[in-house]
Amino acid sequence: MNFNLPIVLIFSFLFLTTYSRAEKRKIFAKKVSEEIVLDGQITESFWDEAQVSSDFVQYSPRDSILAELQSEFRVAYDDKYIYIAAKMEDISSKKFIVGDLKRDFRGGSIDYMSFTFDTFQDETNGYMFGLSPFGVQREALLSNGGEGSYSMGGGGSGGISWFNINWNTKWFSEVKLYEGYWIAEFKIPFNSIRYKEGSKVWNFNSYRGNSKINENSVWTIIPLGYSVANLSMTGEIEFEYPLKKSSQNLVLIPYVSGSGIRNKVSLPKRDFNFDAGLDFKMALSSSLNLDLTFNPDFSQVEVDEQRTNLTRFELFLPEKREFFTDNADLFSNLGSRESRPMFTRRIGIARDSTTSQYVQNPIIYGAKLSGKLSEDLRIGVLNMQTSKLSNSGIPSYNYGMAVLEKNVLKNSSISSFIINKQSLFNDESKDYAHELDEFNRVIGFESKLQSNNTRFISQLYYHQSLEKDNKANSNSYGINASYEKRNYETNIYFYGVGENFNPEVGFVPRKDYLFLSPSFQYKFIPENSSINTHGPGIDYEFYRNKLNGLTDYDIDIDYNFRFKSSAYLVLKTNLIYTKLLYDFDPSRSDGIALAANSDYNYTNYTFYFRSSERKLFSLRLNGKAGKFFNGNIKNIGGTINYKAPPFLNVELGSQYNNLVFPSPYSSADFFSLDSKIDISFSKDLFLSTYLQYNNQLDNINLNARFQWRFQPLSDMFLVYTDNYYAENPLFMNLKNRSFAFKVNYWINI
Repeated sequence: MNFNLPIVLIFSFLFLTTYSRAEKRKIFAKKVSEEIVLDGQITESFWDEAQVSSDFVQYSPRDSILAELQSEFRVAYDDKYIYIAAKMEDISSKKFIVGDLKRDFRGGSIDYMSFTFDTFQDETNGYMFGLSPFGVQREALLSNGGEGSYSMGGGGSGGISWFNINWNTKWFSEVKLYEGYWIAEFKIPFNSIRYKEGSKVWNFNSYRGNSKINENSVWTIIPLGYSVANLSMTGEIEFEYPLKKSSQNLVLIPYVSGSGIRNKVSLPKRDFNFDAGLDFKMALSSSLNLDLTFNPDFSQVEVDEQRTNLTRFELFLPEKREFFTDNADLFSNLGSRESRPMFTRRIGIARDSTTSQYVQNPIIYGAKLSGKLSEDLRIGVLNMQTSKLSNSGIPSYNYGMAVLEKNVLKNSSISSFIINKQSLFNDESKDYAHELDEFNRVIGFESKLQSNNTRFISQLYYHQSLEKDNKANSNSYGINASYEKRNYETNIYFYGVGENFNPEVGFVPRKDYLFLSPSFQYKFIPENSSINTHGPGIDYEFYRNKLNGLTDYDIDIDYNFRFKSSAYLVLKTNLIYTKLLYDFDPSRSDGIALAANSDYNYTNYTFYFRSSERKLFSLRLNGKAGKFFNGNIKNIGGTINYKAPPFLNVELGSQYNNLVFPSPYSSADFFSLDSKIDISFSKDLFLSTYLQYNNQLDNINLNARFQWRFQPLSDMFLVYTDNYYAENPLFMNLKNRSFAFKVNYWINI
């Protein structure tokens, strides 16, 4: 198969279709002098004169009718705050479905009201603020036009999602429940968001999730298949007078922490540390932020999910540290899913030269500058310095990145970046003297172009790694395009990774290949049916390299069902070919390996089912059966979730893989089990426990985290963690045990 795409095809990917639609909905915000009293009542005198907007329409299960349960809202503002009062029609005899009372709830399965602001009207970046009926807040940063990453084939933009719920800012609210409706009040400081001084109009939208009748509704029409946060399909909010420059927002977040560990598998056997540090956030302008961190501590971050790995490659695990997730789309949303030039989990982790194990490499400081330099120009600068670990032979490293993004056309962008990793501030110790003059850099260019209505989306990128001994084929490149209409979606992804491409701060699980993946999905939309949409799809994935030709393909033929209840079912046939480029044991049990250059054709069948998550009980099931390399595979797994609103959320999940291979190759049975229990004693007091068992990793992990939010965005954490060998009697053979505490305090100056 020839992977050289015709020039005509490449340019066709970059062609942007035009689109016109009816005049945008608008709401007028009157400037007021009376500050709102947050009491869940719309009693302030200025609300009587405010414009009231309603007539919400369904987003799902249908996208063309008025919402069954209506919502209305009004907006006002002064020099410090924007105020929103919303009233939601309700069925008081039914219960709200919510798993817990934690801030930054996930919105797919619970009741809430949210508002979206595109303050620069670039249809690319925005903010979302939401409230649940229990008064729980969430806020998020939107990027990529409020649309998710490519959903099929080999696509998927690298890094953090377009919906970054890890961003935090302080704002104020109140909710009150009444018979037949509930009221939510929003009081959002202007200095908590970035906007253009003197602006008078923002793009604006509202979205409501309603579990009681399984309805999602929006203020402006958004067709099925698009995200409810889509920034090209918004209305507008018009302020009575141009907005003044926001007051300077300066935030200090000092912390103290301590941790103790008892270790039976490595040195030191026992250790205790006490630390203190500081985070600093400053708005340099209405559109530019500076973030500093000194001696950061991430002991409160949730443990990683243990996953069974049946692939030949490293698994991707998400970044959970807040310093890196804030505004992360600038730094991490680059490349493709298998070639990410920046993967921040590499920062603060290094390989011990004496034991060849990965260890924590403490971060001394970090700095991040991000935001708008002008209406069309966005900048991101990141710099992190780690300390040296002389006992492990690990030098002190400096990690840096700079990215410049320019908006073009209406809602598209082009960007360029440089990433640098270099040994700095070290002496001439013989333990790592050979590394003192080493550096690793990546430079790159990207374009993300989309039509005005976001039906057509494309991405083009080229990355080059640079080292002291520059080698040929040290590049990565790709071009992706997607087109979606109401009844169908088509995608094509093409990218390549050179054999010497080496972004040491990136994520590149395989090298030396070209990849092509076209796909097509059709959707039938029946009327008066319990099925919302259904239809067939086909997805091709091909890998090849110059030396070996075709090395892998995976042809997926599927049929998808989406139900009005929000349940989902997919049935899939997978036709797979693999040529091994090195010896590999598919049982992942250190048995006899299949020989390099051997190849395998095999077929298996998979299914995935997810019930409605807007029920007290919900279920996810997955399964696979068929051939696997020269043997057979059977997989069954799933998750059961139970909610006791709003105080308890219990989740139990398991995966079982049975791998059978002919003699003399090893067979294997892999079993994993995880259990999560979240208890909300109040909106400020939480207990989370997480138990994981994985016999492939030979590990049992128990993690318990207590959180007390004693002030807004100020917390005390107590974290207890145990790790045991899984092959020994349960909880009888300890690997390590740790206890940590952390207290941080958010101070607005």
